[in-house]
Amino acid sequence: MRKYILATIFIATGIIILVYTFFTGSKSEYTENLFSKEAVAFDETFSVFISDIKSNIHNIESNFQDPEKIKDSSFTLDFFSDRYDHNSYLRSIALLQDNYKIATKKDKNSIVIAVDSTSELDIVKWKRYEKGKLISSWNESFDQEVNNTAWFKNLSRTNNQIRWYFSENDSLNNNKDRDQFYLGYSYKNNDRTSIILFGISRSSMMNSFKKFSNIDSLKLIIGNNNDEVWELNSGNRVARFNSKEKDSITKNILKHYKRFDQKTKGIFNFKYNKTTFWNTYNTLPNSTGIKYYILSIPEFQILQSAGSLQHVYLYWISAILILTGLLLLFIKKKTFYFPKKITIPPVQELLKEDENRYLEFKSSIRWDYRLEKHNPELENVISKTIAAFCNTDGGTLLIGVDDDKNFLGLEKDFSTLKRATPDYYEIHLRNILHKFMGVKNVSKNIRIAFEKVNNNKIICKIKVMACNEPIFIKTKNKNGQAEEKFYVRSGNSSQEIKSIVEINDYINSRFKK
Repeated sequence: MRKYILATIFIATGIIILVYTFFTGSKSEYTENLFSKEAVAFDETFSVFISDIKSNIHNIESNFQDPEKIKDSSFTLDFFSDRYDHNSYLRSIALLQDNYKIATKKDKNSIVIAVDSTSELDIVKWKRYEKGKLISSWNESFDQEVNNTAWFKNLSRTNNQIRWYFSENDSLNNNKDRDQFYLGYSYKNNDRTSIILFGISRSSMMNSFKKFSNIDSLKLIIGNNNDEVWELNSGNRVARFNSKEKDSITKNILKHYKRFDQKTKGIFNFKYNKTTFWNTYNTLPNSTGIKYYILSIPEFQILQSAGSLQHVYLYWISAILILTGLLLLFIKKKTFYFPKKITIPPVQELLKEDENRYLEFKSSIRWDYRLEKHNPELENVISKTIAAFCNTDGGTLLIGVDDDKNFLGLEKDFSTLKRATPDYYEIHLRNILHKFMGVKNVSKNIRIAFEKVNNNKIICKIKVMACNEPIFIKTKNKNGQAEEKFYVRSGNSSQEIKSIVEINDYINSRFKK
């Protein structure tokens, strides 16, 4: 019964989810509306990125107005560690104020930092910290002093404006790391030019955009104030595409964008190689260092992404639930049977109650105290009681206790067996039960234990669980003919239901729910 209930729950839940997904997924929406939502989400995300950069610039400006603050190694380590913790796309941060300089890098689980106050700007002394602890240090020598590089001179002339540096050949990118580009910013601090330089991970930045746009892949083109046009998702500079690629998607995006570049913001589409591309563009203030950016997404991806990810998950969940439910129907019932360890209460605790629907006392199963001899008919009485417990709500049978709760023990019963031991007594008792209940029901629903009480009297405790199928007692009538009897508990006694109609009604109400 248990497995059918579980199977029904799984299948019904799966069907409900499937129907819900089908009807909610069938609601169509125009492509331009879908893309407008993606465009708004992307604009907000890009705006957050620019705001984060400006916030970091402001924090550095306000915390390092005094150049001597740079020498506070503990403060600088904590300050820049916090910047990396809150900006996953940051790979390096540098601050240069006259002859003072701070350079930091995020490297796996460590922070590499250099704090110097020397005139030798071509030498950096690095220290690596992991979880706030210094683990190594070394010196690095550069071919050219930082203040003589082209990017430094260019940045020094453009105060209070962010500059974007993508060029692979620039001295900024010594390792030619295609994943990294730079944002620079210069400002005046007490008539001294200060420069802040952020190293940005292109892939981390793109991943942060994907979280909001909900698109697996997108093309992002940025035009900066250096009159460079870059494809940020690939790291390629558009001007460097060779002639074979002049009909590329990027070239076509820029060609169509020129028709709208007099507007500050908008959406347009075009077809290329039988595929429709949707594009959103936006112009930004000069202070951001960006003239414009263009986000381009193929139409089929927009349609796939429009709730499809959620619907795909729901379809998979419903399929798994339905399949699980169907598999449960074919798994054998015994897989769902988890036998419980059942503890029978102590005899003294049980005897606090009188005989009732769930408790009965028997003096013995073989020795007739009235006749003072072995009486095989007593075994049928025990069988009747246990069958009645099984067919009703279960109960406990104590053997070796009379109706007045006196302890008689099992010694008289033991004397009628080949071996006078509790183990042999239990074997004999189970053999009796096997004949009318079957081994399966006895194993599942019967627990037997022995307990010594006053004067070492041994009492047999039988815990009977309610059965899942009706139990009949096979006996012989006065004429020696075999017949079956059906017993249930009624108050503190076991009663036979003789009417076939009553038996059927009871079985239908008790066992076929």
